[in-house]
Amino acid sequence: MEGSRQHVQEKWKSIEKEYAGSPDLIVAPQAEMKFYTTWKIGGRVIALVDVLRSVIFPNLFFKMQELDCPWKILGKGSNILVSDQGYSGVVIRLAGEYSEMNYLGNHRIESGAGVALSHLVSFALGHSLGGFEFLVGVPGTVGGAVRINAGCFGQEISNLIQEILVMDNNGNIEWLKREKIDFFYRGSSLKKDRLTILKVIFQLFSDKSENIRNNVRRYSLLRKQFQPVGWPSAGCVFKNPPGDYAAKIIDQMGFKGLRTGFAQISEKHSNFIINRGSAKARDVIVLIDWIRQEVQRERNIFLENEIEVWQ
Repeated sequence: MEGSRQHVQEKWKSIEKEYAGSPDLIVAPQAEMKFYTTWKIGGRVIALVDVLRSVIFPNLFFKMQELDCPWKILGKGSNILVSDQGYSGVVIRLAGEYSEMNYLGNHRIESGAGVALSHLVSFALGHSLGGFEFLVGVPGTVGGAVRINAGCFGQEISNLIQEILVMDNNGNIEWLKREKIDFFYRGSSLKKDRLTILKVIFQLFSDKSENIRNNVRRYSLLRKQFQPVGWPSAGCVFKNPPGDYAAKIIDQMGFKGLRTGFAQISEKHSNFIINRGSAKARDVIVLIDWIRQEVQRERNIFLENEIEVWQ
């Protein structure tokens, strides 16, 4: 792995030289991902790069593709588990222009992919627009949430999408209508087709501010009541199998509260694995593999990861 990492490091250095002194990029070399993920777990990456202006991203992307330099997009670091050895590639965050929102009229909001979901909820409330309340407390960004079709409490973000600005693997940028995209439970064709989400236009509905605030309070209380919000986690670890709930299955198997090292199956919501101090990725993987193996053996049910593992 060290040889591969050194090779990627050299590729990145040649790219970085071309942007030396650019006000459009902020580069943190050898960033430790435990400081940038909600699980507070993860080793070093080649570099963490904040892209501040949309005009520079296609060119940077082209350079990365041209030199075959591995890269991934990072939002708020939820829903991912980064290896203790880190990731031998460059991690890009869409910031600056990509973290801005605009009200377009007719109950529509245009949001950059880097906007935090909490800011999206607040922005909609400020314009008396309902629809986003169920996202309160979700520690992610618009791009990540749309990519996996994030949802909870019986609602999904895809139901509010009108158009998405995407970039393909050739650097081509275009707006896609909602009907051109296939959304399904915790996934989308955007992820399958490796399209990078840049901006999203949402169609909401007019509502009284007090109604929106009440909904925000209600969903916030539900989250605090049923989820371990006081501990670092990545959200639900497994997708729900058809016709059932992963948390209920894990409960019935008697696994709630089990731990290895500082990683523990939450006693409040057993589809969460929490970091009780200094958990390692390997500890989390041990629990994930063990749960999956035992559920498969006892119930003949395969639990598919909802989280994404970077290694």
